[in-house]
Amino acid sequence: MEDGSNLYSCLSRMNKILRHLSIGLVVVAVASSIVLLASDSNMLGGLDRWASPISAVPLLAVGLAFLVFQPTIRPGWAELLKSALLAATFLLWGAVQLMPPTIVSRRLGNLVIALYVIELAWTILSSLKATRKSVE
Repeated sequence: MEDGSNLYSCLSRMNKILRHLSIGLVVVAVASSIVLLASDSNMLGGLDRWASPISAVPLLAVGLAFLVFQPTIRPGWAELLKSALLAATFLLWGAVQLMPPTIVSRRLGNLVIALYVIELAWTILSSLKATRKSVE
């Protein structure tokens, strides 16, 4: 019985760590989004050479936060796959922001668009299916 309580205690601590890490990453994402908007308005002047990292940080941070958060909520397989796809799309978009403008970065940018379309279509179709079941 003690092994079960130790395992539960360990999982509880791990969940707490992952939740705190997710919250920290969300704070970084929101704060860096504010910096991004401020840099666009020239309030922070002289940040042109930092434009790519400033654009990438919010995307990378929120994508990682969402990915790290998944074990704490223990979604079903379909929801986990959908969440992993969304997190990966944000991470890829952030990586593309750091790339020089080349054919590869353009193609990866197009892949990001396609992944967002797939994710949103999946969400719409899942909602329609759930709505149809509740009406019938």
